[in-house]
Amino acid sequence: MFNKILLAYDGSEGSKNAFEKTIELVSKFNSELFILSVGRIPEYAEVISEVEEAKEQAYNYFYKILLEASKKLEEKGIKANTIIRYGKPGKVIVDVAEELKVDLIVLGIRKHSPLARRLLGATADKVVDTANCSVLVIR
Repeated sequence: MFNKILLAYDGSEGSKNAFEKTIELVSKFNSELFILSVGRIPEYAEVISEVEEAKEQAYNYFYKILLEASKKLEEKGIKANTIIRYGKPGKVIVDVAEELKVDLIVLGIRKHSPLARRLLGATADKVVDTANCSVLVIR
């Protein structure tokens, strides 16, 4: 049913819950697994070096959490392809899902107040609204 699964993972509590559910799905369907982390880059950086510094910091952070996730998966006999990209998370998640032609996107959510959600824009909402495949949102 789900041959390729993309897990959006940022190390937050919500994404850790999604990680656990994804392990179940991958095991059940013998799916190919991709784990994506998206580093946000300042939209209004004054100089290019700010962008490069933000990318480097994001890479260092996500490299560590993806390595930890990969080790946990290896212990369970699951292999995952890890990806780090930069940009607006909702758009990047959908773009990567289309690029890889996945059947399912899995992501966890954080609880926000209604006002914060309207101001920040929920990544999950953007993914659900624009993805061309199934999306599983884990609370």
